Amino acid sequence: MTANTQGPEPAEVGPGLAELIRAQARRHPEAVAVSAGGVDLTYGELARRAAGVRAAVRAYGAGPERPVAVLASPGADLVVALVGALSSGAPLMCLAGAGTAHAALSDLEPACVVTDSGPDDQVRQAVGATGVPVLDIADIPGATDAPVSAVAPDATAYVAYTSGTTGRSKGIRQTHAALAQFTGWFAAEFGIGAGTRLAQWAAPGYDACLVEVFAALRAGATLCPVPRRVRVDPDRLVPWLSRERVTVLQTVPSFARELEPLLVGALAPARLATLLLAGEALPGPLAGRLRARLPRTRLVNLYGPTETILATWHEVSAADTGPGTVAIGRPIPGRELLVLDDRDGPCPPGEIGHLVISSRYVTTGYVGAAAADNAVFRPPAGADGLAPHYWTGDLGRWRPDGVLEFHGRRDLQIKMYGTRIELADVEAALSADAAVAACAVVPVTGADGLLVRLDAYVVPGPGGTPDRWRSALRHRFDDAVLPVAFTTVDSLPRNTGGKVDRRALAGLRTGRTKHRDPMECAQ
Repeated sequence: MTANTQGPEPAEVGPGLAELIRAQARRHPEAVAVSAGGVDLTYGELARRAAGVRAAVRAYGAGPERPVAVLASPGADLVVALVGALSSGAPLMCLAGAGTAHAALSDLEPACVVTDSGPDDQVRQAVGATGVPVLDIADIPGATDAPVSAVAPDATAYVAYTSGTTGRSKGIRQTHAALAQFTGWFAAEFGIGAGTRLAQWAAPGYDACLVEVFAALRAGATLCPVPRRVRVDPDRLVPWLSRERVTVLQTVPSFARELEPLLVGALAPARLATLLLAGEALPGPLAGRLRARLPRTRLVNLYGPTETILATWHEVSAADTGPGTVAIGRPIPGRELLVLDDRDGPCPPGEIGHLVISSRYVTTGYVGAAAADNAVFRPPAGADGLAPHYWTGDLGRWRPDGVLEFHGRRDLQIKMYGTRIELADVEAALSADAAVAACAVVPVTGADGLLVRLDAYVVPGPGGTPDRWRSALRHRFDDAVLPVAFTTVDSLPRNTGGKVDRRALAGLRTGRTKHRDPMECAQ
């Protein structure tokens, strides 16, 4: 461990997030909290509608031991539902699609689901099949604002679902203390406050969405939800950023790569003060192009797993724009980053090792089928035991100047458009279809090192076609539908141990392969 492994310890968390948002509504009731589709929702109206949601979910038994699920499209209704659910004192579950909904509702048995008209029929059917009461937010009347019940800092604030190795979504708990501390740091560090217009770009169901919502609202900023059809369409998003006068945008490097050529002339969002990139390794050349396109915009690289919300941050400078990937920087306050060797010893600067996070803000654990997966939380040999640890599965090294570099993963976990996915999950989803006799999936990266697609090698079963296989993936991965190229093969190569020889797969591309545009596959 080096002297720069520890971020400054934050001050005490103070009031809960719900109370901080309520305080903003008392001080500035006419300020715009959410600007969506040409309609502005003030902080006063947000407080009134959220109080109605709080009362409604409590009537169904929501509380510290009974979660509330939220299933809504980006917009004012989603924000109202999130604030109302959080202020009820119940753990919040923000759902994405059918697969995630089924896993979450089975794992946690929430008191109710708050929804709007946005989710498609498949998702609604998945929710309806569970028998959990469904409340349409349009039918919930507003209520008089009232003090928010205090919650214990270590109580669960939300459960975020992400892909795991078991073939089903993995629920990750996070505490009120962690969410409040992180959103406080996020708002302060990136100058979010009155006058800020923060794009709510992250898809519902991911912790980044919650960070965007609560960091903006606790600070008195205006949240600008990105419409679903605009969100992954660069040709629509760039002019939308200008029209909405967005000052802060958070996205993933692979999508920023699609935006970059469009950031020219009158289309360039002149008011964009901060561009935050997270979820994937950031190639240096891409960072250089973004800096050239947006010379007055602050560019920041963020790193970290859902298990700690995020862990490090790095201000991108001209020195970071050469070959390779941009450094992931220094710890966010309250997090200690360790680079350990195979014997749990600290690696000296320049030596690559396992990235381990030590923090009181490490998740309190997984839920459902993943609850027994405790190996990733083991303390390193010789640890004092005062703070939880999380083994990220990533590799990194310290530079002599105390800045941390990312050096890939030690397993087959990948990130596609910011969404964490296990290759084993993709293979499991395909293998579950009778039209697949056997399969193996390998990632393909572009010249800049970013993942561009997955190559799936399939031994077809009866009726097997690429369209059918893509349908199986859409059903399993919801909004994180994958850009996949399929190759049909007679058999999969295996090594002497009987395992699939992934290195030999590239030589099998003799069958018919079909590609799909990555942006067409995103949410």
